[in-house]
Amino acid sequence: MNNFSRILFKSEEGISCIILNRPEKLNALDKEGWNEISEALKISNKNEDKILVITGTGRAFSEGDDIQAMYNLKDKKEAIELFNSLYEAALNLIILNKVVIAAVNGLAYGGGCEILLLADIVISVTEAKFSIPEARLSLIPPVALAIGYFVLGRRITRLIFTGEVIDAQVAQRIGLVDYIVEREKIKEKILEISKMISYNDINSIIVMRKWLAKYRLQNLKETISELSEMVLGNSAKSKMKMFLERKIINLL
Repeated sequence: MNNFSRILFKSEEGISCIILNRPEKLNALDKEGWNEISEALKISNKNEDKILVITGTGRAFSEGDDIQAMYNLKDKKEAIELFNSLYEAALNLIILNKVVIAAVNGLAYGGGCEILLLADIVISVTEAKFSIPEARLSLIPPVALAIGYFVLGRRITRLIFTGEVIDAQVAQRIGLVDYIVEREKIKEKILEISKMISYNDINSIIVMRKWLAKYRLQNLKETISELSEMVLGNSAKSKMKMFLERKIINLL
């Protein structure tokens, strides 16, 4: 187990695992969190595991970007630093030489839900909830905009324009989730899928991931750059302040 403050990272049974570990913040991701994910992915890329699992602790997979951290941004330099860390984490996930399994243990909102768009396989517990509500904070979901059509087709527009919360069954129906299991069965399902993947040659996995990366990287830097500008706007600052003061209560 590596020494991180925002995540846990381990490798066992031929599987690397990143566990988002800020349960008191619903595993919200700030600059340090994104940087730790990047570092863990770089470590994972050097081992022989064929699979990387991303999951969370507590009742959330992740509520996405830390709204308090975004609200606290003072200037363009700080905004660029934060969102560069997001881009680097996404990039390292995209170019990873392993099959990525997202194991959704609870709510997956905003950037947490967008991580699923970068995964190869998504497993969800029955009670998980999903939403991409960034527009309610005068922001945009960069991963969803860059590759949402590649993953879900026109169905991505339903999620980004309504910001509605959907359950695991709806998420599976639209293609965001592949498997739904009871909470106590999630590790069993990971091992079942991992066994199927283990029969694949690592060279084939690497080449297939390389080709998928061509799609996953399209426009991602540009959408994240636009988000870094929007987050400093008066409208976004006002909406984030309202959320933090619990005057906007329909995001979670």
